[in-house]
Amino acid sequence: MTVTQRSEPPGAAPADAAAPSFHTLPDIARRFRRLAAGIGADAFALFLLGPLAEGGRLLPAMDSDYPGLSELSRTLPARLPRRFGQQAILAGTPLAWAGAAPRAAVPALAGWSETVETAAATPGFALPLSTERGRPGVVVFCGAALRLAPDALFDLHAACHGLFAVVAGLRPAEDGAAPDMSKRERECLKMTANGHTSEEIAQRLGLSVHTANQYLANTTQKLNAVNRVHAVAKALRAGLID
Repeated sequence: MTVTQRSEPPGAAPADAAAPSFHTLPDIARRFRRLAAGIGADAFALFLLGPLAEGGRLLPAMDSDYPGLSELSRTLPARLPRRFGQQAILAGTPLAWAGAAPRAAVPALAGWSETVETAAATPGFALPLSTERGRPGVVVFCGAALRLAPDALFDLHAACHGLFAVVAGLRPAEDGAAPDMSKRERECLKMTANGHTSEEIAQRLGLSVHTANQYLANTTQKLNAVNRVHAVAKALRAGLID
């Protein structure tokens, strides 16, 4: 998609953002931060989605605190409707919420988005994303002072599609060589990515819960992650699981 250069009104996405020409995660994180700042968002969070048949569970991939994991990535999935990811992909349009604000989250989205009920206190909206191979995802922007010019929505969405395509297909060189993982460790991590608990993993693989937890602890340590969710995100980015 070619974006025509023009002067940018407040809240417009940068005109060159739809054609990313970079290939590292830090560069992509910086571009997302620029997009967020351009619409008055305090934070962004990019999620990969688990199987749609299981509700499209949100799996954190990158956020404003990259290379760390922000509070938004850790808590937002639990505050959204259970099948939010599935709804985002099937609807194909932005999903917005007002939080505790007594007005629409982003006035420019009126007529272009679906409203969802959430437990989130801060206004925000989500844009559904996908790659050419059909890998689904969603990017969320949140903030009490969100602003988005009506003619900037499509540019913003196109820019996020381009960035997501790079993230979904990237093998991050900055993380170094992929850690050596056993078949069982990969299986446990992939099942975690699909929303299964330790008890469910143990039952399906014929393991004790203690052993399943040990495999997951191993993967978390090998990936230098802060928790299982972070380990899943890093494994997805590195192509260790799909």
